[in-house]
Amino acid sequence: MTAPFDRDDLREVFAALEVAPGFRAELVDGEIIVSPSPDGQHETIVVAVDDWVRNAHGLRLHRNLTLISPEGEYVPDGIAAPKGAFAGREWHSKPEGVLMVLEVTSRDGRSLKGAERDRGPKRRGYAAADIPLYLLVDRLDGKVTIFSEPRGGDYTHSSSVVVGEALAIPAPLEGVLPTDEF
Repeated sequence: MTAPFDRDDLREVFAALEVAPGFRAELVDGEIIVSPSPDGQHETIVVAVDDWVRNAHGLRLHRNLTLISPEGEYVPDGIAAPKGAFAGREWHSKPEGVLMVLEVTSRDGRSLKGAERDRGPKRRGYAAADIPLYLLVDRLDGKVTIFSEPRGGDYTHSSSVVVGEALAIPAPLEGVLPTDEF
């Protein structure tokens, strides 16, 4: 009989994992998840959010970086932070300086499990890391939700709109996010 992995053992295995080109790996809720690259509409949404954080706040939407949370290690679709915030850091790091993370679910119904991870474990993981805002573009539900005020391992406030409507974003990125390109 083998002993179960503890969190540190799993993180070591995760850090040593080699992923084929076109895929990315995350450590979510005690599981190592390997996902394929997203589709074109997914990227269109990420670029639209990038344009908004850049134009409205002078920030950048960093991509392909792994954030360390007390709950796991996640590769958000976007990380809103000042330009240069990740300079000198490793490929995975704690989320110092991160103001918002973005996740965009797949439109494909076969990816329901991935959407459920974005809606639950990853939301709680970002909150546990005290990331002020979590923006979820849920293509399966046709909604865009902003989660705010992390406390006790979850966000205490959220607001949603149907894709195509404008979404009010609270501080620290106060403003209105248009979602008509989503």
